[in-house]
Amino acid sequence: MKIAVFLGSVRQGRYARTIGEWALEQLEARNDGHTYEIVDLLEQDIDPLTAEVLPGMAQGVYEDPKTTAWSQLIAGFDGYLFVTAEHNASVPAMMKNAYDQLHIEWKNKPVGYLAYGGGGGGGAVKHWRDITERVGMINLAADAQFAFGEFFPDYVFTPGERGADMLHAVADELVDALERTAVAVDA
Repeated sequence: MKIAVFLGSVRQGRYARTIGEWALEQLEARNDGHTYEIVDLLEQDIDPLTAEVLPGMAQGVYEDPKTTAWSQLIAGFDGYLFVTAEHNASVPAMMKNAYDQLHIEWKNKPVGYLAYGGGGGGGAVKHWRDITERVGMINLAADAQFAFGEFFPDYVFTPGERGADMLHAVADELVDALERTAVAVDA
């Protein structure tokens, strides 16, 4: 199975890339037979959502070539780990816009969260769970929340053993959800 590590912050000085690369290294070391790949929102060419046809009604067919390219990228994954900052107790606006561009590409796929912020990113995780559930994604029970006070001494991401344990708990659930989904599809 192919899993996206979706980096959702586009801010200068963001921690998303650092967390995502650390997570990718940890995930690849698992040797669990799955492929992990970073999808960095900063590297995508996505405009604000202005489509006349709602993504939920478009059935994966979009007028905008940028949205079509984004659709093809995201549809190629079986599951997702969202690396999300918490902005004002919620999700990053640009990440939400990118998410909202699509619908069918996310449906029935598992999603886990690696969040960061002053309180660990719990507000973003709560909102992402509400958002993704409405589209029909499979939310994992486990998540990893990295609070600035504990995991960013001197402004340096330092996950340590506790951070790795949280990441692996999310990854274990994600792999389990992917395997259950694959069995259901094959049945």
